[in-house]
Amino acid sequence: MAELLTVKEVERICKVKQGRAYRLMKEINDEMKEKGFIVINGRVNSTYLYERLGLGGSNA
Repeated sequence: MAELLTVKEVERICKVKQGRAYRLMKEINDEMKEKGFIVINGRVNSTYLYERLGLGGSNA
């Protein structure tokens, strides 16, 4: 699995529509930015996303 996920991948993982996926990605990226990480708009770190979803980094 890719380290950086696209909106389509976030939609599939979270079973949400595109607009909600973009909002989730923005929220995750904002949190990472606050922690000092470099983020790329339109992509989200898969490990951090799974952690925040409570999936513990699972690549399910």
